[in-house]
Amino acid sequence: MATQHAAALKAAAQAAVTVQRTVLSTARATRSRLVRGLAAARARVNALEIAAARAAAAARAAAATRAAAVGGPSGAGSSTPSWAYANGAPASAGDIAADWALQQLGKPYVWAAAGPYSFDCSGLTMRAWQQAGVQLDHWTGTQWTSGPHIPIDQLRRGDLVFFANNTADPATIHHVGIYIGHAMMVDAPYTGVNVRTDTIYEPGLIGATRPA
Repeated sequence: MATQHAAALKAAAQAAVTVQRTVLSTARATRSRLVRGLAAARARVNALEIAAARAAAAARAAAATRAAAVGGPSGAGSSTPSWAYANGAPASAGDIAADWALQQLGKPYVWAAAGPYSFDCSGLTMRAWQQAGVQLDHWTGTQWTSGPHIPIDQLRRGDLVFFANNTADPATIHHVGIYIGHAMMVDAPYTGVNVRTDTIYEPGLIGATRPA
């Protein structure tokens, strides 16, 4: 009788282990399906956001082209900007730079690259402002001094946002992005990550410059 009882207990234990393994396997499969579904949904949302941003940028660029054709706010044929260095470039120039930067989303980061197929952080901002007629050096250090410094609560589209290892020392600036509104920027972050949108409130935020 004892032998039979032990055999029964063993069989019951084995059956319980089998049930547990089945439940665990099913749970893992379900979790895997949910993770894949969430990733796919996020990818679709990201693609829609990028498409919308690019469409808006294209519409603004077309409007700017039409305005320039009929003699826009800065005056057709004028060789001298209507804005002063102390104030930085006008909002219309910042919009051009920001819109162009949005069109570069998804392109890879490559150190020292300045387009058209890849960028580093200062190469991206340099090319963006070039579209607005403002020449910047391909270096965060001189881009920091390329115009007046702007308080973070007064940022305008196109302003350059800088990040440093020591926020008390501009000599430690190592990254720059271009402000696009709503506390967001377009930047080329680092090797392995494509041009993307990020919050400006990343660690090391030291300040902002409005190119001139």
